[in-house]
Amino acid sequence: MRKRPQQQRSRRMVTLLLDATAASLTEHGLDGATTVRIAERAGVSVGSLYQYFDGKEALILALMERLADQVAQGLKRLPLLDNSDLRQTTLAAIRFGFSMLHSGDGLYLELVRNWHRLPTNTVADVLQQHFMELARLYFLKHYRDYPIDDLQVRMFIVANSVLFTMVRHVSQGQSVLREEQIAEGLTRMVADYMMAPSPAR
Repeated sequence: MRKRPQQQRSRRMVTLLLDATAASLTEHGLDGATTVRIAERAGVSVGSLYQYFDGKEALILALMERLADQVAQGLKRLPLLDNSDLRQTTLAAIRFGFSMLHSGDGLYLELVRNWHRLPTNTVADVLQQHFMELARLYFLKHYRDYPIDDLQVRMFIVANSVLFTMVRHVSQGQSVLREEQIAEGLTRMVADYMMAPSPAR
């Protein structure tokens, strides 16, 4: 992002441009969402767009970071921390993730279909950070049920395995596997791994 939005007017402009980027991606797809179309959708000149963003890639990166934060905020609103049943908690979080991928008028699906062409490392880092913080809070609260010494390692593996599997499944479009089968399989994998005894040091 070229110009950091500090004033309210600038923040509104950034929001407007990111909303226009989302709408253009949904309507025209990744290849058809050009800076001209995005600026037109936002009701601003292309020059105004370039005052805030270096181009389409920067807009998409900022949009993906915003979407990752929205997913994280949605996860925080789920009553996950109160449930001591790890399997139910995990399944609820995975189902929520799938529901998010199918929301947004096809925006998430368009991004997931093109995940290999997008700056996914940054977004994966944001999501991973949120997942690990949520897991830390959960396992602190339920330490007596799940005393895990190597929590950071396990959560790194779990967060990335779940994200990759969900993205791969959704990006394939029509799959012989049902989403609920994937959710249940991931839940078993995560719960079994998280409940396994910590290795002796």
